[in-house]
Amino acid sequence: MASFPTSMLVADDGAPESDWALKTAVELALTTESSLSLVHSKSLAPSVVGTTVTATHIERLRTEGQALVDRRVQEVSAKGLRLDHAWVRLGRRVEAAVIAAAEELGSGLLVVGARGRSPGQRAALGDLSVSLVREAPCSVLTVHAERARTQPGTTGARRQGDHR
Repeated sequence: MASFPTSMLVADDGAPESDWALKTAVELALTTESSLSLVHSKSLAPSVVGTTVTATHIERLRTEGQALVDRRVQEVSAKGLRLDHAWVRLGRRVEAAVIAAAEELGSGLLVVGARGRSPGQRAALGDLSVSLVREAPCSVLTVHAERARTQPGTTGARRQGDHR
């Protein structure tokens, strides 16, 4: 029988979906007595073709990222858990930075927030969680926000009259 991973990593980009991913990861870590680490990653790829990322922009991303990580450390600590690692990672591809962190830590589970339920939303918001599911060196738990969990058909259970 397979056991639950003892080392988890939550990817946090500061979006509301990351709030739910972190909440879920903390609950799992406390319940399973697993270690938990966090990585905040932002892309250094220029958002406009033909431009370059400046040192000022990189420093701003790093400073804002560290402020987020510091806040997350406090939130997790208030729930009775200590993060083993809490990192800010910048790179051209967010997925690559998250995957590198998971590999470096030997994580058994990567926890990410799901963004965009429809193809149009995924195209507009990015499909990071899908890329991570394909590329991660470990299992990936994709957490949907509470509003998605409370919508009909998202629990997986059939209701009377549900003809899926």
